[in-house]
Amino acid sequence: MINRLITCLILVFVVVLGTFVGNAFTAERTKPLELSTAISQAKLFAGLTDEQRAALKIAATLRHCQKGELIIEQGKASNRMFIVLEGQTRVKINGKIVAVLPEQSLLGEIEFFDTLPASADVTLLKESYVIELNNAALKNLMNKQPRLGYVLISEIARIEAQRIRAMNPK
Repeated sequence: MINRLITCLILVFVVVLGTFVGNAFTAERTKPLELSTAISQAKLFAGLTDEQRAALKIAATLRHCQKGELIIEQGKASNRMFIVLEGQTRVKINGKIVAVLPEQSLLGEIEFFDTLPASADVTLLKESYVIELNNAALKNLMNKQPRLGYVLISEIARIEAQRIRAMNPK
């Protein structure tokens, strides 16, 4: 009888402990990401100093987006660039899939440079955090902090060069 009681108490203890540990793990995984943390995770900003990354908060917003969400719509101006922190994005032009981009991809950079409406639809293939960069606020910040501007433009140019090379047949 005592052995059964001890076994039951141990079982209850294990179940309660397992529930507590499981809930703590789930809470940690679902804890909202903060903008400063997201900026520090974005590869685009790796060449910036901590102070420059902190200054980016003026031009950035962090959004939690759902799978299937259209973040850029062809033909519409968004006046934003986007960095998808996790998961892939599907790029369509006139309804045809032209690319599937990996996580950490920069999106909307063409509109940043030419100020024309978006040339493609971009849809998230996975729930993700997305950093939105307001084009006007970012240009203003880059004018005030030329080194920050130089580092970002250099990185964007590198990204564009990689994309162009990937389109060329080998």
